[in-house]
Amino acid sequence: MKRCLSPGKTPRLSRFAFSDDPKWESGHHVHDNETELIYVKKGVARFTIDSSLYVAHADDIVVIERGRLHAVASDVNDPATTCTCALYGFQFQGAEENQLLQPHSCPVIAAGQGKEVIKTLFNELSVILPQSKNSQTSSLWDAFAYTLAILYYENFKNAYRSEQGYIKKDVLIKDILFYLNNNYREKITLEQLSKKFRASVSYICHEFTKEYRISPINYVIQRRMTEAKWSLTNTELSQQRSPGVWVMKMSITLPNCFCAMSVVRPAITVDNLKTVLRNKKSYLNFLNR
Repeated sequence: MKRCLSPGKTPRLSRFAFSDDPKWESGHHVHDNETELIYVKKGVARFTIDSSLYVAHADDIVVIERGRLHAVASDVNDPATTCTCALYGFQFQGAEENQLLQPHSCPVIAAGQGKEVIKTLFNELSVILPQSKNSQTSSLWDAFAYTLAILYYENFKNAYRSEQGYIKKDVLIKDILFYLNNNYREKITLEQLSKKFRASVSYICHEFTKEYRISPINYVIQRRMTEAKWSLTNTELSQQRSPGVWVMKMSITLPNCFCAMSVVRPAITVDNLKTVLRNKKSYLNFLNR
């Protein structure tokens, strides 16, 4: 390998997620300090990364580097099952920290070198991660992270590159989305956005909805619900034990989010919320009780 990891800069695994919900989508968001390695186990997933659309199929691998504005959606006709491993703290020689792709590389390719190893590693991660974290499992996770980073690097180093690079959206609207992504747990109003970005409420709503197909306030609600879903379906921590992620710092609680989106206030509890969030049909049945 021409370029290796810098001393003391090996990958650490920060989180793992397994998604197989039909019609699931994440909404636009940014990870400031993580690079995501994704494996599409089956189906079709659509990735919007810095305004460019990529379609990934079964056995494709995807890299979303830190700071990239992105959204993920499962195909309606061929729902995707994806595995996501988020890494941090690594640096290849000659590259920035947490950078795996070479400039303007296509972030979605078919897995080639070490494909079966990649599949096996993700399968193993889905088995061991529900266990309690300790020094032994933590070292094992980081060993998997190291191996996946090297395999993804080897696969992507010869990926197609575009000299044109990424297409950029309207700077103001993109800045607003970054602001919402970084502050979605806080109380946000359209009037506040108007004052902060010195643009009218109507302009912000129209242009934001035009670019991202969702209004600013609905984006905030969707972002909160997505965060809650990931927290509940990918961790064993209770609501009381994860206040940094949960609603204690949110100005709108999850029941309020559901109420805002459905005009119904269900009696959601920690015990039933995990099931409700996993399946949209289950949620509708829950409301009709």
